[in-house]
Amino acid sequence: MFKRFCFVLAMLFAFPINAYASDNIVSAYSYITVDSGSLTVLSSNNAYETLSMASTTKIMTCLLACESGKLNTVVTVTDEMVDTEGSSIYLEAGDKITLMDLVKGAMLASGNDAANAIAITLAGSIDAFADMMNERAKQIGMYDTVFVTPSGLDKGEHHSTAYDMALLTCEAVQNKTFLSVCSLKSAEITVNSKKTTIYNHNKLLNTDSNYVGVKTGFTEKAGRCLISAYEYKGNIIVCVTLNAPDDWDDHKKLISSAKSKYITIHSDDEYTINVVGGVKQYVKCSANCTVSCVNSTYVKVHYYPFAYAPVRKGDALGEQIVYSNGRIIKITPIRAVEDIDLWQEITK
Repeated sequence: MFKRFCFVLAMLFAFPINAYASDNIVSAYSYITVDSGSLTVLSSNNAYETLSMASTTKIMTCLLACESGKLNTVVTVTDEMVDTEGSSIYLEAGDKITLMDLVKGAMLASGNDAANAIAITLAGSIDAFADMMNERAKQIGMYDTVFVTPSGLDKGEHHSTAYDMALLTCEAVQNKTFLSVCSLKSAEITVNSKKTTIYNHNKLLNTDSNYVGVKTGFTEKAGRCLISAYEYKGNIIVCVTLNAPDDWDDHKKLISSAKSKYITIHSDDEYTINVVGGVKQYVKCSANCTVSCVNSTYVKVHYYPFAYAPVRKGDALGEQIVYSNGRIIKITPIRAVEDIDLWQEITK
């Protein structure tokens, strides 16, 4: 760890606002698009109204599984796990399947049996798992959400908002395992040593390779629900639609609108850092940063007060940390651009 010797704030680019309005051009009753890195709201409508969110609920269920450290656990399916309705991966009591394959079954095929199996495996019961879900929701900042079921089937006060579900998704896509699963168009799972292929219900994955997830949903109460994640110039744009009759088209329009709000900026910065014991008293360094963002940004610069010779070209002697909306969106190393040899070696 280098010492935080130098602390510099430098405005890279200034934007006039950090939330954007959008024309009502979509079918969704409630929608929101968010830059996942800075949590900047790019467009929204009725995004803070509490609604049913159907199987998009499984994002929380599977995030908890991915965070559990137990994905290799072999689960023996019980009657309670398969006592559900709706979409299924057709598990039966006595089946053996890994927790990882249950995550795939819940995320891709939207298996309610898979979601229940995850819940009972991790918490012992559906109710106890709902408590885990709600605790994690508070940590994320989902203050208008109540989870009751791990599958998203409507029961009791099970509800959320488009904004809260966007916060959840922004958190989930930071988990590499979760992101690797929800971006799959299909996956092979093994039940009782027998392999079978399941397919992702998210049609957006087949329309544009920049879509990387995440989840579909439907109940009669919720209507069609869809959450997508779209990679764009090093960012992930999260889009949530609730009660959206034409959700596939809605997401294409909203993502297209969101992309137009990004601006790419570039900086080439040079530094000199003192060198102890070298043929030169300082070493030249540089940091090259390119970032696309939607907000004003600033940079904190940290580097060593000095470096000991020898220093080699490419050595990291510090870093630039780019912030947007108070959140880190990029870290760029400050590297030596020349070699500095030991003074003793040269004079021998």
